[in-house]
Amino acid sequence: MDIKQLSYFVAIVDNNYNISITSKKIHVSQPAISKAILIFEVEENTELFIRHNGRLQRLSEAGEIFYNNAKQILSLYDEMLQDLRVSSKKFKGKIRIGIPPLILGIVFHEVMPALVLDNPDINFEIIESGAHDLRRLFLLQEIDLAILLNPTNINKNLVQESIIYSDELSAFMSYNHPLATKDRLDWQDLNNQEMAIFNSSFMIYHLLINKFKLEKVSPIISLQSNSWDFLLQSTKSSRLITVLPSPIKNIISKKCYVTRKFNDPIFWKVTLCRPIKEQYTYIEEYVYAQLLSAFSSS
Repeated sequence: MDIKQLSYFVAIVDNNYNISITSKKIHVSQPAISKAILIFEVEENTELFIRHNGRLQRLSEAGEIFYNNAKQILSLYDEMLQDLRVSSKKFKGKIRIGIPPLILGIVFHEVMPALVLDNPDINFEIIESGAHDLRRLFLLQEIDLAILLNPTNINKNLVQESIIYSDELSAFMSYNHPLATKDRLDWQDLNNQEMAIFNSSFMIYHLLINKFKLEKVSPIISLQSNSWDFLLQSTKSSRLITVLPSPIKNIISKKCYVTRKFNDPIFWKVTLCRPIKEQYTYIEEYVYAQLLSAFSSS
């Protein structure tokens, strides 16, 4: 007897052995209820009811024991379903994730769509902005998770950080640029060169400026933008050089641009950040773990 048939049996008893009333209350036809009980009695070679002229009068001795056990089983079954529904709700809700547009396009272009499609009941709000702006939103607790570049410059007592992706920064330029003939670049090669770089809301800007000071290099910053593709396009038919994460070379036409790595490169380390707190929501824990897993496996 399955759970459905078990519920028929208990309902019959609870409705004073009246199959007609039971049928109306549980919305199952009388023949279906009677057949289910008879099949079970035949299969188990027992009688659950005492009958008179084909009508159910009361429970047999075996039926009494079976009834008490059946009520316990149905109660446990209801509890099990309730636990399942509560558990499933932990993956329903909203989470806010701050990701710089550049990182979203070249690092999360496969991970985020897969995560969103696998979890249709989670509302993923992606906030796209520069790392500096996202750092501010993170500290103001206006986003739940932030994708930042290392170093994040956030107090270690406030944030849990995990580096999930690392690569170098490379120079991008047109094939006609004089430096395109070199296999690798020294930072001194950029001295007095006209450059297009991210604006100050992006961590890459600060990484570059610090490197220029360290290497005592003085490039000419001719153009600043928050759009990596615009920076790249600006070099296509000009003397401009831009410095971007190396993986960009995998998604652009190699016929249009030259990519050159640096000796003593700047490493571009993508960091998953969440605030340190006593308790996280189910969604925060789940999404954080899924992101870590996605990058650790790749």
